[in-house]
Amino acid sequence: MKKNILLILFIGSPLFSQWQMFSDKTDTYIYNTTTGEIYIRYRKNAKNYEDTFVKMPKGVIPNTNQKNSPMSQLSESKDDDTRLEAIKKAQDLMNNSIKGEF
Repeated sequence: MKKNILLILFIGSPLFSQWQMFSDKTDTYIYNTTTGEIYIRYRKNAKNYEDTFVKMPKGVIPNTNQKNSPMSQLSESKDDDTRLEAIKKAQDLMNNSIKGEF
């Protein structure tokens, strides 16, 4: 008898995984911490007992292979030029301060 109960609990334990409920001002969500599934409350009528939770679809992964436009390349080269000029000026100031010339 004890073996059967332990077997049922062991097999049924994934069904009782940890769930977290959270909400913002308009919607209520249920999050499964083991699988990462998210369910959102769907309101059928004004009565709470008629509401159901619907599984949210997974998001779309953005495409990271975006082509750089010529304008963005120009702005990047200008940024690089200003950085180099700032570094050169800082080096000149350091050299002048070491020599004692201001």
